[in-house]
Amino acid sequence: MHFNTKNVFYISLIFHILAAIFSTGFQHFDEHFQIYEFLNFKLGNIPSSNLPWEFQQQIRPWFQVFVYFLIYKPLSLIGIESPFIFSFSFRLFTSLFGLFALTRLLPLIKEWVKGERYQNLTWALLNLSWFVPYIQVRTSSESFGISFFLWGMSTFLLAISNKKDLFKSGLLSGVLFGLSYLSRSPMAFMVASLWFWALFINRSSFKVLISSALSILAIIVLGIFFDYWGYGGWTFSTWNYFKANFIDDALSSFGVHPWWWYFRLSFNRGIPIVSLPLIATTLWGWWYLRRHPLTWISLSLFAFHSYVGHKELRFIYPVIILAPIFLGLFISTYRDKIEQLYKKKWIRGIWKFCIYVNFLFLIIATFRAANPSVDFYKFVWKSDIKVLNVHDENPFTMLGLPLDFYKKKDLIINEVKSYPAEGEHYLFFNKGKFVSEMEKHTRCELIYLTYPRWVLKFNIGNWISRSRVWSIYKCSNFF
Repeated sequence: MHFNTKNVFYISLIFHILAAIFSTGFQHFDEHFQIYEFLNFKLGNIPSSNLPWEFQQQIRPWFQVFVYFLIYKPLSLIGIESPFIFSFSFRLFTSLFGLFALTRLLPLIKEWVKGERYQNLTWALLNLSWFVPYIQVRTSSESFGISFFLWGMSTFLLAISNKKDLFKSGLLSGVLFGLSYLSRSPMAFMVASLWFWALFINRSSFKVLISSALSILAIIVLGIFFDYWGYGGWTFSTWNYFKANFIDDALSSFGVHPWWWYFRLSFNRGIPIVSLPLIATTLWGWWYLRRHPLTWISLSLFAFHSYVGHKELRFIYPVIILAPIFLGLFISTYRDKIEQLYKKKWIRGIWKFCIYVNFLFLIIATFRAANPSVDFYKFVWKSDIKVLNVHDENPFTMLGLPLDFYKKKDLIINEVKSYPAEGEHYLFFNKGKFVSEMEKHTRCELIYLTYPRWVLKFNIGNWISRSRVWSIYKCSNFF
């Protein structure tokens, strides 16, 4: 199959934009509470007491929030009030910035991979692996940090390779590395590993090494001012992060896993027929390409997070994003043998099947909401609901924290044990069993359901009653 770099870029662009439109919500609670609610606080909409413990411990850097603040302000000045337009703008910016960072890697791919055909294949793997647009559209510190690092890595390595503008390129790459670090502190392992690779393996010019180091330090100092802007006082969030998570061992309270846990997560959370080749070729690269900069940067971060007891797949997103390049390197290295194998019909069948599966899940990941609760919040925001009576669970609270960013300021959440008997009122339920009960009341109208209404007709085995289903009923004289 022939891949054209421009065509791949345009296809990737389409998927990145579509992901910004449809991949609503947040994958992990930190993506919301440590970004959106921090911004909400800075806008003066909520008190600091509504924020998670990371704010009280001052361990969250404010750089990324500041960037979104710069996007929010102009939009608000032209009259935009919808939090869903704001969140879409943040996703679109983050996604397109991530795609731009990928384009910075194309010159490196042309240096690392032999043969134009395999360069184009690697470029396609990097852009169109099913998880790439999904990761890059996430407004999380992981995604933000990856993009700055990839841009900085390209600037740094191309300057070393071309031996041109070493001092200037060193300064620029150092700024980008520093911003990657300000987005997410553990990115420092990738930055340091690349710097040491240049010093000990490549024996690069001191111009690029010293200039990059100086600008990294300058950005770290600048980060203190971002934190001052956010917290309202002088602090150093990196030290606070290290102290809280490693000295005080706060990370262990979120769960501890063995060192091999990431291999299991990568296989289980991925699509086995796609994730297994990526895992295998990454391990191959770490062993056979030990002097390659990709090995140094990815293995260092992976080793660090494997050592730390608490493990989440998002922590190794930088490694996952780079895995398709290892696959491209593997194919180009053994291209003669692979081309011989590809002549066999069953091998071509497996390859085509992998491509179809990848594109199927690329479409699913792009069009599927990261968190479907946002659809509920959008419905309530657009409705004329002023008081929402809830029983058993407040939908605008998660992990014991108020979720205020998507909540209308005049919306009253009325937590009740029993429901009003007279007048028009709105009832919220969080379990499917209540749907079956409420359908018997002729004076109550179902106006929101997690699933399409027609699904109720296929309640085989009464599965709806056992499911977590959010619903809103508009009732009059309930009893």
